Amino acid sequence: PWPVPSSLTISGKANRRGSLQRSQSFASDIMDFISTIHPQLFLAGFFFALGFLMTNYGFAGSSASFVETIKAAEPITSAAVAVWNGIETLSNEEGGSLLAIVFGVVMSTLGNSHGSSESHKPAASESIMACVIVMVANLSFSCRGLYQKLFRATPEGSTQLVDDLNLQLRMQQVGIALLLFPVLFWEASVILMNVGSLHRSHGLWSSGVTSHYIILSLLNGFAFTSYNLASTYILSRISVVHHAALNCVRRVFAIVLTSIY
Repeated sequence: PWPVPSSLTISGKANRRGSLQRSQSFASDIMDFISTIHPQLFLAGFFFALGFLMTNYGFAGSSASFVETIKAAEPITSAAVAVWNGIETLSNEEGGSLLAIVFGVVMSTLGNSHGSSESHKPAASESIMACVIVMVANLSFSCRGLYQKLFRATPEGSTQLVDDLNLQLRMQQVGIALLLFPVLFWEASVILMNVGSLHRSHGLWSSGVTSHYIILSLLNGFAFTSYNLASTYILSRISVVHHAALNCVRRVFAIVLTSIY
C-alpha cells in the first residue's frame, strides 16, 4: 500500500476531533436550553411531543378513522387530569356530556370493528394495542393542557411576557430537543438506506418522489402549525375540559374525511 503522508493523517485526525467537538458542543447547547426552560413549560412541551409521537404510532398500527375515534375520548382524560390536580371542577351537565362521549366512542369503535371486511379486519390484540397507544396519546395531550395552564398561572407564563405564538414555539423546541438524538440514533441509518435504494431504483427527482414529498411536507407542516397555534390560543382562554371537548368537533371532520379517502 502507498504510504499516507503525515500531513493527511494529522488533517484527518483534526477533522474527526473537530466533528466530535462540534457534536459535544451541540449536545451541550441542547442541555443548556432544557435546563433554562421553566419546569411547567418543559413538561407541557414534553407531553406535547409525547402525544404526537404516540398518535403517529397509533396511525401506523391502525386505520385513521379508528384512531380518530379513540382520540375523541380525550375529554375523559382531560377531565380526570384537571379534577385530580384540582384546577377545575365539573358540573352535572359536564359530567353527563362526558358520559355521552364515552358511549359514542364505544359504539363507534364497535361499529368500525364489525364493519371491516374479513380480509382487512384487525386482530383483537392489534386493536387493543392501538387503543392503548392512542389512550396514552390522549393522556399526554391532557397533561400538556394541564401544564400549559399551570405555566400560564406563574408570573413567567403571563401573556404579557409569553404570547401564544412564543409559547407554541417553545413547546416545539422542547420536543425537538428531546426527540432529535433518538431519531438520529434509531432512524437515520434506515432513512438513508431507503433513500439510497429508492434513488438507485427509480431516481429521487425523475420519479417525482422528492417533489411529492416536499409538497406534502409543506401542506402537513402548515396544517400542523396552524392547528396547534389555534389550540394554544384557545387553551389560554378556556378550561382544559372545554378545550378537549371542542377537539371532538375537529375529530368528527377527521373521521368523515378519512372514511371518504
